[in-house]
Amino acid sequence: MGETKRDATTEGRSATDSVVRPGSVTDAESGSPRPFMGFSLPYDPYSHKATTYRMASCARPHMRAFHLSWISFLMGNGVRDARDVAFIAWFSFAPLAPAIKKTLGLSKTDILIANIASVASTVLARLVVGPVMDIIGPRLGQAAILAFCSVPTFFAGLIQNFAGLVAIRALVGIVGAAFVGCQFWCTVMFSKQIIGTMNAIAGGWGNLGGGITQVLMIGIFELNRSSPSCDDECAWRNAFYIPAFSLLAAAALVYFLGDDCPKGRYIRPSQKSPARAMGTIAVNPQVWILIAQYGACFGVELHVNNIAALYYFERFGVSLATAGLVASLFGLMNLFARAWGGMLSDHCYSRWGMEGRKRVHILLMCGEAITLILFSLQGTFEGAVIVMVFFSIFVQSAEGSTFGIVPYIDPVHTGGVCGFVGAGGNVGAVLWGVIFIYTESFAQGFFILGFIVLFVAISGMLIKAPDGNDNVKVGLKRVESVTAAGPCLSKPASHQNPRASKDAPSDGAHDPTPDSHCTV
Repeated sequence: MGETKRDATTEGRSATDSVVRPGSVTDAESGSPRPFMGFSLPYDPYSHKATTYRMASCARPHMRAFHLSWISFLMGNGVRDARDVAFIAWFSFAPLAPAIKKTLGLSKTDILIANIASVASTVLARLVVGPVMDIIGPRLGQAAILAFCSVPTFFAGLIQNFAGLVAIRALVGIVGAAFVGCQFWCTVMFSKQIIGTMNAIAGGWGNLGGGITQVLMIGIFELNRSSPSCDDECAWRNAFYIPAFSLLAAAALVYFLGDDCPKGRYIRPSQKSPARAMGTIAVNPQVWILIAQYGACFGVELHVNNIAALYYFERFGVSLATAGLVASLFGLMNLFARAWGGMLSDHCYSRWGMEGRKRVHILLMCGEAITLILFSLQGTFEGAVIVMVFFSIFVQSAEGSTFGIVPYIDPVHTGGVCGFVGAGGNVGAVLWGVIFIYTESFAQGFFILGFIVLFVAISGMLIKAPDGNDNVKVGLKRVESVTAAGPCLSKPASHQNPRASKDAPSDGAHDPTPDSHCTV
């Protein structure tokens, strides 16, 4: 590991030396392409990816794309089951399930089948959308997903039977693929030094939609029901218009206010069709290792979100209100825990290169496994709550560290890899649910799941993602050899802002991760 550390340190110095800071003067002989507009953040002179971030800024192109990515994911998630804008649409049905069940005369099994339809469509959508976004770019892909899923959300209030519910849930479930655009867009905009942090923060804030939707949809339901002319059926049928309009608004913001990438217009980096790209990704063993890793962290989070309240209610005898409140703490850790995982991944990368990212990820996964086992053994309500908080921090940090590695697996097909790994999280949730069907109790299920996660964590030692150092020469050749075409086209020179660094060496190191998506 010491040898890796020396290489990464050297590479780190080179990357710093070649960073262009806003307000510096372009050296025409430096060989670095000019940005298509003035940037507010320091950036890599070749890829034009930001090398730092300012959360309070919405400046184009980097920070605006970041905020649009997590907001759009938030919106989509909420609609699907009643969770964020994607999350708000994704999870908008769950809080209203009792009222829907009563109106349509459905059984518990009917509701579960509708839930499975939603999860299944999300898995398929993520697998397909990733390669498609590699062709059209994250901005157009994200806007298309949100706009398309707003249509079935508008019609959710017209459901008349079980078949209609399953069809609508399956169509709305497609919005879960907004996660792919969220992570892909951040990867295109930010350099390798901070990509773990940015992906983690965007994903974590998007996941907050699950908790937001629970409050939002119930609030809309009660507001509708407060009208003398509106009963329970009227209240839930009219509750879906707000998340539907939210999806349309988010789609418009992404389409009209966002930028494809730091260099302008997105051009596909590979001439492969989506089917061939999926085939290339599917035969990459490293992709499957990360699918297992994400299934054992995000899949566990989804599963625990579904049963935590019931677990506290049945095992410790607390009220439903108390159980629901405590269970919500698990999801609220997304506010910071996933970001911590990304930040730790970036820090370890700066010290030890890709080996650092891998090792911190394995440690976080092991922490998740150990705290999950301890959680299953708690005999008191207070002890279970305390351990659950630590367990939540580890599981969500592991999610962040996973997507600190994803951009390095196959840079040309980054969107596709994001889609495959993201789908792995949903598949994991389904598998853990099946396992719990055959356990004597939830506690026993958590105990068994803890050891499964530990096994998956150890398998993380098989991760072999190329370090940035391995791609520097390739990246330089790509940038220097393409002057009029590439995944991102700059605007004409008359519209370019001459910001670059006099000191930026023409042969300096630059960000090699997914440069193929933004090259002039």
